[in-house]
Amino acid sequence: MDKEEIFKELITEMASDGDISPSEYKILVAKGKDLGLSQKAIDLLIQLELSTQKPALENQVEARLTFVDDKQSNEVYTFKSAITRGGSILTPDTIIIDGTTVTYKRRNKYLINTDSVSVAISKISSIKIDTSLWGTDIIIDTFGSGKIIGKNFTKSDAYEIQRLIKERQ
Repeated sequence: MDKEEIFKELITEMASDGDISPSEYKILVAKGKDLGLSQKAIDLLIQLELSTQKPALENQVEARLTFVDDKQSNEVYTFKSAITRGGSILTPDTIIIDGTTVTYKRRNKYLINTDSVSVAISKISSIKIDTSLWGTDIIIDTFGSGKIIGKNFTKSDAYEIQRLIKERQ
């Protein structure tokens, strides 16, 4: 192994996170000079190694993001209408989003049972958000199944519901 290969290996170990800190740079300069390399050669080798490592790091990040996206599609998200926005304490509207369906649940007027409507995400045609002073209504239009109207959600919940549905379409 010649001195350049040894130095490249050292750079690779130091830059395992994709970057070199100032203290790591000082160590690399000292080791490079111990190996008989000039300052210019040290800087060039560091730049070369960092530029060849970037694509590998980006591929690792993309693989992690893909894994996270796959994991998120299996999670179940539940949103309830806000009491502070005029939602009922006893009968809150609930929207449940999983990987393939959106389910809307609310208590019926007798408070004994719940009425629920489930729609496949692929059958959703549009999502409208109607914001007012007292709360935000979510209107989900579907192909052939009518509308789902969830009342008195917080604005942040409404936009999160919209984002989750659009992400899965």
